[in-house]
Amino acid sequence: MTGTPSADSGLARRALEVAKPMWESREVRWSAASGILLAIGFLAGPAGATGSVTSGIYVVGTVVGLRFFALEGFEVLIRHKVVGIELLMAVAAVTAGVLGLWGEAATLAFLYSISEALEEFTEDRTRNAIRALMDLAPKRVTRLASNGEEEIVELDQIDVGDRFLVRPGQGVATDGVVDEGNSAVDESAVTGESIPVEKGPGDQVFAGTLNASGALVVTASATSVDNTSAKIVQLVTEAQQQKGHSERFMRRFSRRYSPAVLVAGVLVAIIGGALTGDWETWAVRAATVIVAAAPCALVISIPVTYVAAMGSAGRRGVLIKGGVHLEELAAMRVLALDKTGTLTRAQPTVTEIHPVADIDERQLVAVAAGVERRSEHPLALAISRYAHSVGVDLPEVSAFRSLVGAGAEATINGTDYVVGSARLMEERRIDLGDISRVVEALQAQGDTAVVIA
Repeated sequence: MTGTPSADSGLARRALEVAKPMWESREVRWSAASGILLAIGFLAGPAGATGSVTSGIYVVGTVVGLRFFALEGFEVLIRHKVVGIELLMAVAAVTAGVLGLWGEAATLAFLYSISEALEEFTEDRTRNAIRALMDLAPKRVTRLASNGEEEIVELDQIDVGDRFLVRPGQGVATDGVVDEGNSAVDESAVTGESIPVEKGPGDQVFAGTLNASGALVVTASATSVDNTSAKIVQLVTEAQQQKGHSERFMRRFSRRYSPAVLVAGVLVAIIGGALTGDWETWAVRAATVIVAAAPCALVISIPVTYVAAMGSAGRRGVLIKGGVHLEELAAMRVLALDKTGTLTRAQPTVTEIHPVADIDERQLVAVAAGVERRSEHPLALAISRYAHSVGVDLPEVSAFRSLVGAGAEATINGTDYVVGSARLMEERRIDLGDISRVVEALQAQGDTAVVIA
């Protein structure tokens, strides 16, 4: 009987679990408020409101829309002496408002605030992924003293060489080597391994993985600042700081384009006003140049595209760390995976059944599910689900015993059965005969073989 991992990455699942809804983003709420005020102002006129009331609504909508990006634009100007798109959009909106075009000012402020809000929301999703990684390892650890006594300490108090206890259901605090105990450890969040890995003395365990069944005593081989989880957090943080090619182009473009537009607007106002003497008309035309030339569509399109694509991938269990990696997917022609079964759904399913001797397929499923029905191992649950789906009646079981890290055994109708890996059968000196070749073939294609004897 074989089970094939049929899951998304554990990290992606955890990141999605902690990701806050879009409406909980402060920038999104301000942008939405600006849009609502803009809509109210647009409808106020036809509803009979006075011009001053309508203008007042537009003014408030403009201020709300400018709330974040105008301050950011002035901060960039003061600190870095750079005229950015944020400042250009703010000047365009304020200029339109000063000239009495508050409806246009509110519209411009709202449209650009969408861009800023979505960009911030995209970065929030990556920050949530980092928080998810940091939360994988427990913050408090049961350290074992030299005399065997247990003491609860903070994670940062664990040094290399310290021994600590990992109970069933607990996360592994830091990297180390198993000294005592046997258990299955869920490594999906760190390595992507879909099936819990059996661990025993001498085996390595990683920070952020989850101990499934037995208790383990581990000797730390890394501290909280240089273990596997910490290194992954560092990589994710670096990925977050990498901008996509389109975004980098937009930044370079804006550094030259934004000052040029501002200069062009000022020149239109000064030259036109000086030649004609009609300063008000040429001030309106200068504002028109700034508003029309502001690259609002270009600026909005990039973060909107990132949010839509990364959000869609996230709902399917794929965590994309940043815009640069999203763009590189378009140029990818070959995807190399480290081993068979890397891309899974983290829910094993029964794929093949190979009965031997005089037992038929339904009898084999009944015995396997009967023995495994009291086990919490993912493969045991897969066998139980399969038995239920094909309508197999489970027999009465007695003398059940879980073999941590290996399988289970029980008695059915006076006959003793063992269900587990081929390695367990070898340890029990059970001759598999021809079935050993079947097991090898199944394992070669990425399946996990469960043997019933």
